Amino acid sequence: MALVRSLRARVVLWVSVTLTVLFAVTIVGLDVAFRETSERALRDLLEVQALGLIALAQPDPIGELTIPADDVDPQLAVSAQLTVAESGLYAALFDGEGLPLWQSLSLLGRTFPLTDVRLSPQEQRYVSIDEDGWPPLEAFLIGIDWEFEDGHVARYTIAVAASLEPYAQRQLAFRRNLIGWFAGITLTMLIVINGLLTFVLRPLRRLERQVREVEAGERMSLTGHYPSELTGLAANLNALIDTERRRLSRYRNTLDDLAHSLKTPLAAMQTLLSDLRAPDEQRGAMGRELERMGQRVWYQLRRARASGATGLGTEPVPVGPIIEDLQRTLDKVYRDKRVRCELALAPGATFRG
Repeated sequence: MALVRSLRARVVLWVSVTLTVLFAVTIVGLDVAFRETSERALRDLLEVQALGLIALAQPDPIGELTIPADDVDPQLAVSAQLTVAESGLYAALFDGEGLPLWQSLSLLGRTFPLTDVRLSPQEQRYVSIDEDGWPPLEAFLIGIDWEFEDGHVARYTIAVAASLEPYAQRQLAFRRNLIGWFAGITLTMLIVINGLLTFVLRPLRRLERQVREVEAGERMSLTGHYPSELTGLAANLNALIDTERRRLSRYRNTLDDLAHSLKTPLAAMQTLLSDLRAPDEQRGAMGRELERMGQRVWYQLRRARASGATGLGTEPVPVGPIIEDLQRTLDKVYRDKRVRCELALAPGATFRG
């Protein structure tokens, strides 16, 4: 996070992370809820089909239980318009030994893909089937006791199975649509948030621009109307700028007063030195020392003045006059050493200070 210096980038990043986590959890929750709902609907369908077959069951002429093929659900039958692959619903009736007595036409002569189908009366069982040559199936088995007219009771098992492929396809389509919708919502929200940030951060950009203009000497203070959250900051900055300008003004005035107060005593000392009855060699030496003292004083005052000018409210300063003055000072200080000073300065060069 330390590498992300922009407030806009930080907000967009955190919003993106938050939306991604929130929407991921929501997608998983909705996906699980949809799958559980589909499973409950499938099991309800299997139970309804099994109970419907029990209601249709009747004894055949040889004394066994059977189910009339003409009365069963169309999905359990095969017609010219309905193939086995399109049906996806299969049913069978087994006797107490687990032998098939009746199978739906949708099986097309194949054996129901279960071996252990013997159940006790009223026992119910759900079985997941994954056999070669079959689509994934979910089966429901229920055991019943059937009492015939002659009084004997026989045990049977009714099994109904449905293909899971249509449900898996619907689950996949629902998941894709869910991800697509949430991705679109996320992108839309990020675009909206980015636009809102542009509008909200506009006063901060204006404040930053005006501060740079104050530093460049193009503006005296911060102006304009700011939101209530920035009003105090703008007022404090204006107060700081005004205080800095007054401090610099007092500092420069003090330096000027000090320069004038030192200039007069030095001039008087040079005048008194000329009136002294001393050898010319001594007076020359003392004069040179006074001159060096004056140069050192002026150098330190200029240095203090330059260092005191930094801060708010700096202005572009031409470099040429300062460098030329410095050259003249160096020529005076080192005139006995014959030092040669050459200037290489671009025309119009300035510095902000």
